[in-house]
Amino acid sequence: MTRPSAAARGFTLIELLIVISILGVLAAVLLPQVFGANEAANATATETNLQMLEGGIQRFQRKHGIYPPDDLKAPEGIAKATWKGDNGVNTGIESLVCFLSQSQQDGLDLTSLADRYSNTDADDHGVELPLLKRRDRLEVTDHWSTPIAYFGKFGLERPQVVKPDAETDTAQVKSRRRPDGVVYGAGKFQLLSAGPDQRFNTDDDIVWPSN
Repeated sequence: MTRPSAAARGFTLIELLIVISILGVLAAVLLPQVFGANEAANATATETNLQMLEGGIQRFQRKHGIYPPDDLKAPEGIAKATWKGDNGVNTGIESLVCFLSQSQQDGLDLTSLADRYSNTDADDHGVELPLLKRRDRLEVTDHWSTPIAYFGKFGLERPQVVKPDAETDTAQVKSRRRPDGVVYGAGKFQLLSAGPDQRFNTDDDIVWPSN
């Protein structure tokens, strides 16, 4: 049996190195585009969910004449606050979920967002949320799995404390402002996603309403 010559073996190795180099170049070119497409899809999905939450907020406002509170305190005549007190973490979005989950007439069935539920601060609501049939005090997250911040009409100037995930320390979150200094959603409410970098108050935050 004739063995391949050293030249033939060397040529095969060179070919292999060329192929590896080409694959490396292709990866360097294509991966950022794939990553960018994924981030764009996550941003679009997050905005869609923010708009869905806005629909529930507007329904609540039409029914009661006020926007859902962001402090888990039930206004007189709207709901009886039989639930546990607030622990000061993720309060805005937990309060929104609470008030939207009281009834179909003045809220929103959030079961379609079940894959976006979280409870990063592991707190218990104390009573069952009527529409969700759950006792844990839920947050709704964006598509990077960070809890959304909700600022009610009277809480737009008040910073909130958000815990991004079970392992990460809490962060103070401020409502987002337009370039002219006016708060987005002034006089109404604001929904805020930390965006792809999963850190609030940075340039990639997603805010709704966006004007």
